[in-house]
Amino acid sequence: MRLSEEKGIVFIAKPADYAGGAVTGESINTKYFSHVTYLLQFGAITGDSALTVKSGASDGTQTTAETFKYRLADADQAATGADNYASEASSAGLTLSAADYDNKLLIVELDVSGITAGQPFLTLALSAVANPLNVSIVAILSGMRYMGNDPPSVIA
Repeated sequence: MRLSEEKGIVFIAKPADYAGGAVTGESINTKYFSHVTYLLQFGAITGDSALTVKSGASDGTQTTAETFKYRLADADQAATGADNYASEASSAGLTLSAADYDNKLLIVELDVSGITAGQPFLTLALSAVANPLNVSIVAILSGMRYMGNDPPSVIA
């Protein structure tokens, strides 16, 4: 089976320099999946920013900061070790320091069973501090409840 048939793949934030502006990703409805993995690909970052994943009862609602697990690439993109990751850690509000996250891949993961009851929508956001803040974000949803070659939409 192909990855695109067994996982939900969602475009959360387009690749761009958000230049000190906040980044609010596409909200996703988790009702069809049991696990969410966000892939944040950073380019140049100057300054720090804060990352949160919040749940809500409806699309775009950010009510509760959820605790997530994360792993950061060991090296900058294309360098030896860029495909190896630090030990898993957890946070409900992660500070992205330019010195640590510049030109690296960050993996953020949540088990849907652990998010606040009655709040199935997740929204990943970055605060408006870093300038530049070059990033793109994709989510991969797994543990699909209804298998098929065309997963149901999770965005409103």
